[in-house]
Amino acid sequence: MRYSPLVCPGCTKSESWAVIWNNMTEDRDIRMLHRAPEPPAYLAGRILRSIELEERKRIYRRIAASALFLVASLGATVASIMDLGTQLSQSGFLSFASLFNSDFSFAVTNIRELSLSLVESFPAISGAFCVASIGLVLWFGIRLISEAGTARRNNFFAAS
Repeated sequence: MRYSPLVCPGCTKSESWAVIWNNMTEDRDIRMLHRAPEPPAYLAGRILRSIELEERKRIYRRIAASALFLVASLGATVASIMDLGTQLSQSGFLSFASLFNSDFSFAVTNIRELSLSLVESFPAISGAFCVASIGLVLWFGIRLISEAGTARRNNFFAAS
């Protein structure tokens, strides 16, 4: 398809719209490249400062979350230890285990039956919950120490 000819205001020959448009956009792109404004000198410092503030906020949030989960897992550990103690006394495990203190010769003589009785009477669910909660305390404690170490290495605790 041929474009209708148009006389360019500064030209002596007639050109098509496509040619005029190409010339205008090429000239504009070249002008924009040569006349691109320089960013202010303070802009780089401002950008770096905002990145540092966002990183500081992120570290503080991670420390707060780790501390919160550590406190919650400590509470769960105390509850699970108390529940394990209750379950040990109710299941008779402590009675079988006390035979080693009261009548050691009987316990040694009947060690097979006594060991099976101890295994059968051990509250596995409460024991597993207790071990899991202790694992969570260790996990969140290590994570809190790690995050605090990161913040300290980056001088985030210094006054800003």
